Amino acid sequence: MTEDFKRNVLPEIQDYARKENIPLEILDARKGVPNEVRFTPAIVYQNQKGRSVFRGRYRKLSHFTAFIERSKANAQTDLTEVQSNMPTWSIGRVTLATSISILPLEGNNAKGFDQAQFNKEAFQAIVAGMDYFKLNEKPDISRQSKSFRMEFYPEKTKDNLLLVSMKLYSEFDPSHPVFETKIPSGGEWKEIDKVFMKAGNRLEKALIAQISNWDNGDGFDTLSKSTPVKSWQELASYPSK
Repeated sequence: MTEDFKRNVLPEIQDYARKENIPLEILDARKGVPNEVRFTPAIVYQNQKGRSVFRGRYRKLSHFTAFIERSKANAQTDLTEVQSNMPTWSIGRVTLATSISILPLEGNNAKGFDQAQFNKEAFQAIVAGMDYFKLNEKPDISRQSKSFRMEFYPEKTKDNLLLVSMKLYSEFDPSHPVFETKIPSGGEWKEIDKVFMKAGNRLEKALIAQISNWDNGDGFDTLSKSTPVKSWQELASYPSK
């Protein structure tokens, strides 16, 4: 992702910085970065009001320029709201988090069907089916985390099959999925847990594929936990005043 950024995005940012008369410094993260930098490419804006770390699709210059304009007015603070039911996965210094939404069951529902209990069992099975994402009592979710949204659409057929379609959304575009199933996962209705475990594993794989997606700018390179931690004062030529 960093090489893609250097070839296809950095020249545009350099042109923008020149036009706006913004000093630009390029640092090698392997030599050390502050704690709030968890992945590359990382874009940081600094002025007398503070320092902000870019969140957005690095391929979208409009995301970048909007970030600069917001940061000129106010430094962006860290996120404080954490959802305890978001499974997370830590890769190096990056925490990936995903919310899980289970839509109401469609199709041939029996009388007395308990949607709330169904959703509870489905949620547990989805998380159990994942190889990497797990529920943690105190997930390390902050402004530097990467987050996604998973949606599951279950349907009970007339011949007692359970079919589950899925969609995956990036945090940077809540309206257009980055992945959706063409063929649903399925199985016998009496094996609800197995069906949702399979669906959870399948959508987890789709999410992991987004880490390497340079087409839309969702991708990133992780920084190792062994990367030296250095302060901004140690690194930059433009210290805060």
